[in-house]
Amino acid sequence: MIQDIREYIASVERDRPGDVLRIKEPVDPKYEITAHILELEKRRMYPILFFENVKGYDIPIVGNLFPTPDRVAYTLNTTKDKLFGEWLRREKEPLKPRLVSSGRVQDVVLVGDEVDCNMLPIPTHFEQDGGPYIGSGIFIAKDPDSGARNLSIHRLQLKEKNRFGTSLHSRRTLWNWQRIAEERGKPLEVAVVIGPPPIVTIASSWRGPAGQDELEIAGAFAGEPIEIVKCKTVDIEVPAQAEIVLEGEILPKVREPEGPLGEYTGYASHQSTQNVVTIRAITHRRKPIFHHITAGFTAEHEYLGGNMPRSPMIWKAVRDVVPTVKVVAFSASAPIRYFCYISIRKIHEGQPKQAALAALGADHGIKMVIVVDDDIDVHNENEVIWAVSTRSQADEDWTIIPNVMDSILDPSSKGGVSAKVIVDATMPLEGWKAEK
Repeated sequence: MIQDIREYIASVERDRPGDVLRIKEPVDPKYEITAHILELEKRRMYPILFFENVKGYDIPIVGNLFPTPDRVAYTLNTTKDKLFGEWLRREKEPLKPRLVSSGRVQDVVLVGDEVDCNMLPIPTHFEQDGGPYIGSGIFIAKDPDSGARNLSIHRLQLKEKNRFGTSLHSRRTLWNWQRIAEERGKPLEVAVVIGPPPIVTIASSWRGPAGQDELEIAGAFAGEPIEIVKCKTVDIEVPAQAEIVLEGEILPKVREPEGPLGEYTGYASHQSTQNVVTIRAITHRRKPIFHHITAGFTAEHEYLGGNMPRSPMIWKAVRDVVPTVKVVAFSASAPIRYFCYISIRKIHEGQPKQAALAALGADHGIKMVIVVDDDIDVHNENEVIWAVSTRSQADEDWTIIPNVMDSILDPSSKGGVSAKVIVDATMPLEGWKAEK
């Protein structure tokens, strides 16, 4: 059975005592949610945090659902060592969602003058932020031409009671669909889901072919279809057991200042596509729970937003050109997917660069790819750096590719354009005399 967020928290408390921390003392959504999570991370502690008493609100906040591979593996009912293989196996078997006539997410429906997003305990993450930000909002939209559905997480800055600023800086599906609708002078309808069944949150970060519905991927991960219900004011379907849904549209040819926000780079980012979202309706369960993802260089933001979904995607891209690829991982020290580590069983010279080029082509956010032999554990950064320092020479084994598309949030990039670096830290097939 697919668990909603309440059932999921209860099962974690039952199966993994100590993995849910309930905070009963009053907590201010301005800065204090972030402070709790960052303080625990300093101690290398990553429990689910349930803030039962949020100052000024009668809606509790839950955060830190997926900061580690271990928690995601638990959610998919597998183990950490099998997670990668299970992810690849299950995504091959998408299941169409099941449309139902009603859902708990529409226990309460607010439209017109009743819409006031100030009712939600939207946290302000950092002092530098431009205001309160929803960090967990899953946008559901449809292709203006085909009607194909897409899920993706984008930040939302509360501006007015029914108006948000957002940034589509990933420049992927939603950005493209909004651009198409805008060229036609039309808004793009969206539904922003807060607190869906946790398996949907995981699937929303999935990376794969354009046009593949992530709700079908959620069904594949769960092993059964996701129940969905039609929205009240937009032509979109949402998970029936979600906690909160904001129904609205991204306005065409309207741009407003948005930000800054403390982003995954560890810097307050002023970079934004400056899109505007207006809200037509709020629907929610009775006594809803507000799901929160803390912005900045935090474990959940980094893992859920980048490392978890991209590792399988990059592995598949590399495997197509270098079948002897072993493992793909991302640096724990660099933001999200900036530094990518790949191990291969090299059988021909030139394969390391081929593997690196495939990775760079699959994700424009990668800045450096380090390719090592399969005796190196790419999940152990010390081993990767050891290989670089002892198996590579900068003048022969390092390649710099200038003027390549990059993330606009990278503070060192120039308008979303950056140099890329490939490091071949593999041993040559002939003439290597050193013994490990």
